[in-house]
Amino acid sequence: MVSVLACGPSETSGLRQITAISNGQITLADGSVVPIPHYNEPGFITFYCVRHAEKEKNSTNPDLTPEGRVRAEKLGRVMDNAQLNIVATTNLKRTMQTGEAVQRWAGDPDITNFPPEMQNAWLNDQFVENLGKHIFYVGHQNTVPQLLNQLTGTLQHQNIGENTFDRFYLAVSKGLGQTEVLEFRY
Repeated sequence: MVSVLACGPSETSGLRQITAISNGQITLADGSVVPIPHYNEPGFITFYCVRHAEKEKNSTNPDLTPEGRVRAEKLGRVMDNAQLNIVATTNLKRTMQTGEAVQRWAGDPDITNFPPEMQNAWLNDQFVENLGKHIFYVGHQNTVPQLLNQLTGTLQHQNIGENTFDRFYLAVSKGLGQTEVLEFRY
């Protein structure tokens, strides 16, 4: 069941833009609706995956920039009615700040964070502990594609561009190598 679908051409402007997620459906900027595959089926996990918002350039563990804080709040509004169970981030400020904005908007789901190098172990634990759940994951330009590749059992996903902060991936998974991925922007 591995499939990867870009909802539009691969260039930035061609990806369809999400405006809201609610009741198992994604509402797009053009008013159309995309159903989330296997939504609320107990044997599947729904992962909503994004890279952190824009970060300051002057630190090894930077905060979000003012533009990044605005983007994180926009993302939170998109996820307002998404019925999340967990917000998961790496343990760096920029991912935690992005995730905290989503958590505030999304009804205060549990939040967890972990070092980026522990991502594989974290992901494996999700299939033991959280089948049937909806997990919002905030990572980095390299950890988001690594997560998607691990979920799909492929090497299809490449690092996100240095100045690209608007990608939104929906991964619906029954297990490693059994994942459908949809790509949007927000």
